[in-house]
Amino acid sequence: MDSDSVVYLHSILCASCGLHYAGYVQVAPGGKGIAICPKCGATIDQALPPHYVAQIAPEDYVSPSHPSVRLTHYPGLYAQPKRPPRFDFSDLVRISFSPVAAFTNLYLSTNLRRAMAIVLVFSMLSIFVSTLVTSEMGVVLGYDVGDALSLAFQASAGFLLLLFAFFLFGLVTASIAKMMFGGRGETGMTITLIGYCYPLYVILSIIILVIFSVGFEGLDLTNIDGWTDGQMDQAIVWGTALLLVSFFGLGWLLWVIGRAVSVANDISSGEGVLSSILGGVVAGVVYLVAGAVMQLPLGLSL
Repeated sequence: MDSDSVVYLHSILCASCGLHYAGYVQVAPGGKGIAICPKCGATIDQALPPHYVAQIAPEDYVSPSHPSVRLTHYPGLYAQPKRPPRFDFSDLVRISFSPVAAFTNLYLSTNLRRAMAIVLVFSMLSIFVSTLVTSEMGVVLGYDVGDALSLAFQASAGFLLLLFAFFLFGLVTASIAKMMFGGRGETGMTITLIGYCYPLYVILSIIILVIFSVGFEGLDLTNIDGWTDGQMDQAIVWGTALLLVSFFGLGWLLWVIGRAVSVANDISSGEGVLSSILGGVVAGVVYLVAGAVMQLPLGLSL
């Protein structure tokens, strides 16, 4: 029997860490199957079932006889057939507190078209809320309703630029995950899973806007020198709250996006976060340069 022949088992048990999973084992003499535990890296030696049928190993198979081959982080996921794509709103909610479970399910049950529909809907919500808050903060920001509507129109005009930056972010992040960390480089699925993170970005932006609107109500940011001691204390308290929410919120969002990149490209969570940061830097620079060339106001939409 060829040493690269494998058998797919529905039950593989690691004696070292107790992990129970389904996957491929390499055929060994004596009716044994050899595998590497994807959790602890221990060698698994397990008896093959009677009348087993061996096959040629798939491309992403982790061979115990080739230790240089990178271990998969999600055993059995990428060998499963894709299910008919659908909107899964339960996973859309579960992303916020259990992203790995949500993204592994979405990997098999969604596609780019549905992810982009979510991005479009929440982008419109983002522009609407931004316009509403800006129009109600006229005293603080020095704008009137007409200015707010004008800014909303200009933000809408930059919508295509925002979509371009979003696609570029997914493309660059997938490329970095593949070139730097040996990931799968699935551009389409990377963009898709990141698209499911977009509602969290919009919600976080709305929370930040609400804190700003409530905390700085009654303050004139165009005349800070005229503030009273009470107004100064108000600005310090709410400004601190705004910074804390922004800092921890963006950290949480990066944590979620990192797991989306991790599942899409079969890399570790840390590698997914780093890929996201580097991809965000590249996409951000291109977005700023393109926005400056097009003379579009930046930072108007959420």
